[in-house]
Amino acid sequence: MTGFTDLTLVQDALAQLMKNQYPLEELLRSPLPEGVDPQRLEVYLSDQDFQTILEMKRDEYASLPDWKQIDLKKSKGLLC
Repeated sequence: MTGFTDLTLVQDALAQLMKNQYPLEELLRSPLPEGVDPQRLEVYLSDQDFQTILEMKRDEYASLPDWKQIDLKKSKGLLC
């Protein structure tokens, strides 16, 4: 059961990080705000900004294969 406990701890830590939201302008500036993962800028967007920028809801985005998520983030300027 250790794996399950570790997963829960990781999910809790990610949930804490995801509570921080930033406007797109801040996420595109350098340096990024403290603690922001440059490979996952989309998680820091408000739901409204997320839908406006990526043109889909978070659950739709999450159901995409990784390569499609990466291509979409690149096309929207959310990935270097």
